[in-house]
Amino acid sequence: MEVQHVTTPDNIKWYVERYTAKSQAAKKDAAPVVLIPSGEGDCGNLGKTAGLLADAGYDVVTFDNPGFSRTEAPKEAYNPVTPQLIAKQVVALLDELQIKQATFFGNSSGAGAVLAITALYPERVLRGIIHEAPFSPPPIIAEVKAKTDEEVVEWCKYFFVNAFIEAENEGREKWAALGEEYHARLRKNYVTWMRCLVGYYEHESDKLATEENLHKRPIFWTVGGLSPREFWEIDWEVAGRAGIEVRTDVLNCMHFPYVSIPEKLAEWIVECIEK
Repeated sequence: MEVQHVTTPDNIKWYVERYTAKSQAAKKDAAPVVLIPSGEGDCGNLGKTAGLLADAGYDVVTFDNPGFSRTEAPKEAYNPVTPQLIAKQVVALLDELQIKQATFFGNSSGAGAVLAITALYPERVLRGIIHEAPFSPPPIIAEVKAKTDEEVVEWCKYFFVNAFIEAENEGREKWAALGEEYHARLRKNYVTWMRCLVGYYEHESDKLATEENLHKRPIFWTVGGLSPREFWEIDWEVAGRAGIEVRTDVLNCMHFPYVSIPEKLAEWIVECIEK
């Protein structure tokens, strides 16, 4: 894995991780796989999946989102965060990296970013692979936004583990095993997520997910087999506009497959690419 620091014309100083296909002789596709972080904004939880994809013959790019963790950005670059804005920012980053087209994967707000890039910049997309896209914030969010920053951090620490990560697959142990440095970075990110993303992002994602936009490029859509269906019921409604099947049999997990079942996620991404 190679770390790069890339500055785009919008004055974002990106932290980027690049994984090169293990053997150029066995390289499967000239276009890389771009893994977009979800709302916590840190690519530290994507490394295992990225490495597995590199082992399988694919170049991979991932990064911290603007204003999160190790990517520095002016306040207007993430306050508020919308799918349209992050799509524009990611495309600017790919321009700097001289990447013309890619396969994109994202879950949660990362899935919203994939849908936005597909809708607004379809020429950059070979295919989109999304997991559990959010289209409406949980009702409790308004109450949480009224809390102090420290209370938000404590609430998010509990919420992420108990609502997003399954006890099965040793998911919670794997989340903890991402390490103290990773979780320390999330303390700031939780506040940014709550103050600048949640409540702004979801409805914009819904506006972009029209039947026309969902047909611009192939979209592969999953909801975790262990996730409560009622959490993601709207995914079936939105995908149904374009006749896209939402699979629950592929990833037997909850919200973070790259944490609890990275091997299965890597296999699924490869399967989508090869279809």
